[in-house]
Amino acid sequence: MEPIECSTVGLSVDRFLRVMHRYDAGRTLPILHASKLTTPQIAALEFAREPRRVSDIATYLGLSRPATSQMIDKLAGKRLVLRIEGAADRRQRNIVLSARGRALVDRIAAARAARFDASLAVLDDAAAARFRSILEEVIARLEARRPTPTSAPPAKRDRKR
Repeated sequence: MEPIECSTVGLSVDRFLRVMHRYDAGRTLPILHASKLTTPQIAALEFAREPRRVSDIATYLGLSRPATSQMIDKLAGKRLVLRIEGAADRRQRNIVLSARGRALVDRIAAARAARFDASLAVLDDAAAARFRSILEEVIARLEARRPTPTSAPPAKRDRKR
């Protein structure tokens, strides 16, 4: 496996996240552990905050469509997602969060926000305002250039040859 090259900004963000994680104080991990979900399943739930096709979720996660479909079946079995018939094409199915799935994703997001609040409480008001301003600028630029789920590299196939 080749090492990943990082810019100094990337390294600073990584360092910030590692330091910030010390402020979790048992907020996020217990929720994740209690959910008994895998990291890809949690990522799929977060991605499905907006209705998504299985193929979009597969591309986003870098998984094959069959593997993603099986994962969605498990999430549906836990009543975390629903398959909704497409409006234009009844054969098309969109994956959406159920009320239970949305509640879980919202709890995880709230725990993460609390962790950030706790870690950033060390900033005075002026520094917090500058940090918030920079974050808003970065978010705006990222949103403006948001890649579509289908623009990601093709998913690796799980087939044996």
